[in-house]
Amino acid sequence: MLKQLLKGVAAAALSLAVSAGAHAQEDTRPDLTVAVNNLPDSLEGIEEMGNVAVRITYSMFDSLIRRDFLADGSGTASKLVPGLAESWTRIDDRTLELKLREGVTFHDGSELTSDDIVFSFNPGRGHGYAPLIGAARRFMLTISHVEPVDKYTVRIVSKEPDVLLEQRLAGYAFWVVNAKNYMTVGKDAFARKPIGTGPYKMDEWVDGEYIRLVSHDDYFGGKPTAKSVTFVEVPETSARIAGLVSGEYDISVNIPPDQIATIESYDDLKVEQIVLDNTHMLVFFTKGPLEDKRVRQALSLAINRPLLREALWDNKNYTPNGHQLPAYTMWIKDYPEFAYDPEKAKALLKEAGYDGEEIIYKLPMNYYLLSMEAAQAMQQMWKEVGLNVTLQPVENWSQVTDPDQPVHIRPWSNTHRMPDPLGSFVPQWGKDSGIQKNKQDADRAWDAPARFNELQDVMVSSTDWDVRKQAYRDALDIWMDEAPGTMLYNPLETYAMRKDIGWKPYGLYYMDLRPYNLQFGAGN
Repeated sequence: MLKQLLKGVAAAALSLAVSAGAHAQEDTRPDLTVAVNNLPDSLEGIEEMGNVAVRITYSMFDSLIRRDFLADGSGTASKLVPGLAESWTRIDDRTLELKLREGVTFHDGSELTSDDIVFSFNPGRGHGYAPLIGAARRFMLTISHVEPVDKYTVRIVSKEPDVLLEQRLAGYAFWVVNAKNYMTVGKDAFARKPIGTGPYKMDEWVDGEYIRLVSHDDYFGGKPTAKSVTFVEVPETSARIAGLVSGEYDISVNIPPDQIATIESYDDLKVEQIVLDNTHMLVFFTKGPLEDKRVRQALSLAINRPLLREALWDNKNYTPNGHQLPAYTMWIKDYPEFAYDPEKAKALLKEAGYDGEEIIYKLPMNYYLLSMEAAQAMQQMWKEVGLNVTLQPVENWSQVTDPDQPVHIRPWSNTHRMPDPLGSFVPQWGKDSGIQKNKQDADRAWDAPARFNELQDVMVSSTDWDVRKQAYRDALDIWMDEAPGTMLYNPLETYAMRKDIGWKPYGLYYMDLRPYNLQFGAGN
């Protein structure tokens, strides 16, 4: 009897061991490693909306409505499709009612409800008077409040008619967070370990080294195709390429055009490229030697943008005609291109009485790809028209913005977060922008003409597209004449990766790692 019992126990133990071993081997999904140029300081979706943050947060959070960048295969499409909301209806020109998907779970296993939507978009967090995170206000500026109708229904009400409310909800600052977790742990702790509904969730973060996410297997959009995704900070381009070649990394970002041939020389590697909905810019501080707008105009006119694009980007990118994109619904096709006219630049400098005063261009070393090469080329172009520009490379942004140190030009990039001037021109140059409200140094703020801000208000509040478009053209004219900055080009973004990875980049810096956009296998 005892012998039989022991046999039974042994058999059961063996069965459990086999079962456990089989279970452990079930998850054959790969661990993906991505080499990035930099890591963010926060993963709170509305606190950090810069390029290095959104490539990570886009796969941690979801929005009510999703922009389908791949609708036409381009990676820049603007079609809107259901996200956390399965449907939405316009109640009137200020009110949008949305039906939430039922059964959506956050990373902690709790269910998404209308309470989470109300908290995520509440004025105290992002867009009211003195909100917790003021950076969101530029994108949430039309939102009045959110009304919970029932557990799975909400109404979002704008302060005034908003023709772009649906696009707004699909973009920056509108990622949904877990209300209970956020209020329990607080903003700073949430920023280190956010709880969203996205396909990947936080696992480990070592400052300056890596951020590792693991699969949220209960993701409503399907089980993620990678078991984990680790973003490793690798500032040097050569190291990102070397690690890819050796197999240490699976994807490397921010590859310069002159390295594409090297990548493609390996049989097991490939590149994916896209011209970004992001424009490399220069900001001209309107004080000191640049106080006269004719000097600022001359700085812009002296830049040979076609030559920069040819020399740095192999003519695979473009310069927009004005602060806009061809993808805009309100694209002004006949708007003049940025001119290259060194003779006019010389004449303007003479009229302004510019007499060789030093102009300081301060730029961080690794801000964006090829920024130093572009700066060196422009310095020579400016010299040829009589502009005395000194380059001052620095290690970080605090050195650029230091109010006690002189600076007259700085680099910038403007991301077109919606296919409309409200996605870039208004939030980045309007009355609520850091350009007009410079917190570090009020003397460096652009004192924009009142008419410019009035026109921006029209673009925000009008529901007449013809009226909006005329206001846009008039505001562009003022911006070009005042020249508080200028555009260089939209960069070509190149990702290098293993050939068996199927993944497509977007016109924004999102790295979408959802199942529909990340596959593994020989056929990719």
